[in-house]
Amino acid sequence: MIRVLEVLVSILIVFLLAVIIGVFLPDSGHVERSVEVSNPVRQVYDSVNTFRRFPEWSALRANDPQVKFDLSGPESGVGARVGWTSADPKLGNGTLTIASSEPDSEVKMAVENEWSGTDKTYTVTLTPSANGRTVTIKWAYDVKYGWNLLWRYAGLYIHGLPDRLVQDSLGNLSNTLATFPNADYRDQAISVVDVTARPVLLIRAKVPRSLDEIAIATDEAVAKIDAVIQKAGLQKAGPLTTITTSWGNENYVFDVAVPVSGDTFTLDGKEFKIAAAPEPNAEAEVEDADAADAAPVPEDGAVPEGPKVYLPGDIDERGYLVITDTIRGTLSYGGKALVTDYTGNPAALPLLRLMERAYAETHGYAYSEMGTGRPYDELISDPAVTPQDEQVLKVYLPVTID
Repeated sequence: MIRVLEVLVSILIVFLLAVIIGVFLPDSGHVERSVEVSNPVRQVYDSVNTFRRFPEWSALRANDPQVKFDLSGPESGVGARVGWTSADPKLGNGTLTIASSEPDSEVKMAVENEWSGTDKTYTVTLTPSANGRTVTIKWAYDVKYGWNLLWRYAGLYIHGLPDRLVQDSLGNLSNTLATFPNADYRDQAISVVDVTARPVLLIRAKVPRSLDEIAIATDEAVAKIDAVIQKAGLQKAGPLTTITTSWGNENYVFDVAVPVSGDTFTLDGKEFKIAAAPEPNAEAEVEDADAADAAPVPEDGAVPEGPKVYLPGDIDERGYLVITDTIRGTLSYGGKALVTDYTGNPAALPLLRLMERAYAETHGYAYSEMGTGRPYDELISDPAVTPQDEQVLKVYLPVTID
């Protein structure tokens, strides 16, 4: 009996010691990690103010490749939410919800999962360097344990999985940001619009990267297209459009396109019907602007075949309707696109296209820049009466939003 009492007293003493120690343990937990990146601060903010790319850079997938994610709520900002389910007991199920966000400064997320504690939050703080060339990303995890002594003891292990997930996710985010175009779009208004496909007549051009050369090629193409429009009894139905295929180191490959009033017309006694090009032919859009135009001569000395000759009414290698030796017909892009308005010298267009690509990356929008997904711009002003530095354009990048 005495031994039983001794055991009970020992247990009681251990319990009391555990309670006393637990009382003096912290009633909250905090860990934080940081990394420095060379992206503009707006790129970093937009990347953490949405969960569209979270499944790519979150460390959850590294711990469980089979983890499943589900996005809900707004696309970005307060209320945006991501949930995950995992068979791995270390991860379990949980959600992150953006609770507050301050542009280019801070994003706070509410954490709901099986970790011990309440009021669990992630806080991502952004601090640009004095010269503005880098941004320090600080990611903190905070939790309250209150008077739950078991939670307080669990807090001793906060530098285990919670700390590791923060550190690994921050590293993955840094690696993802390093792949984005280094273009600061903070002061350029970019939005998502729905674009309607319409019939266009176009001519492909390949010229040296010079505004003068581009202008000459564009004027020549427009003159040819205008002549066909008039002869076919069509009308222009939209602004002059430039569709970019390749902005190479030396050459610029693009299509000069003019929207027309109908997809069916008669030219030189022949009926034409413009239809959308089949997407499998999109690979034909890929072209190295700096490659030689002539194919190499085979070793056997045989003369290589020249380019295939198409007749009016044929479908060429890109899936476009052949109208003349140089003019083609197709339906323009239709679907979601990023768009930004610009007034100024067209020399800035490559930078604007870069900004749109960066915007698409940070917001998780897919883009291909091939086939119908090529970037394009519409000339709103009349170049004949508008100074070059005051041209008005709309710049588009087709995107896919799941």
